[in-house]
Amino acid sequence: MPAAPVPRRNGRRDGPAFVTVPIYLDAVRRLHGMGPGEMARALRVSPSVLRRWGRGTLVPSWRRLRAMTGLWGGSAELLALGAALQRYSRATGISIEDAVRMVRSGRRNPPDRRPSGPRRDRRQLSLPIGG
Repeated sequence: MPAAPVPRRNGRRDGPAFVTVPIYLDAVRRLHGMGPGEMARALRVSPSVLRRWGRGTLVPSWRRLRAMTGLWGGSAELLALGAALQRYSRATGISIEDAVRMVRSGRRNPPDRRPSGPRRDRRQLSLPIGG
């Protein structure tokens, strides 16, 4: 069964109109039928770095973004925008969708976040050993 078309509102598609590195890598993997090992070799990085890029825990440099788009196509500038949004959302703790809304609205300050509750002390306690 084909996927349902994305509903349009005011002539624009709903959903993100930006490309993050994990979305791009997933699309490359599906379109070109490449495995993670092949992609890592093509970019001259280790497979663990490629996995971290795919999970979004690490964001590649501008040079790597240009290499990706040079190999598999796409806009390096658009991919760099998605990477910058990833970096900003990781640094501030807001979601990528909120970061996109900020860019679209022209806001300079992030949305107010209420603390999720009392902060727990996560330091380990030293316990006496032996007697």
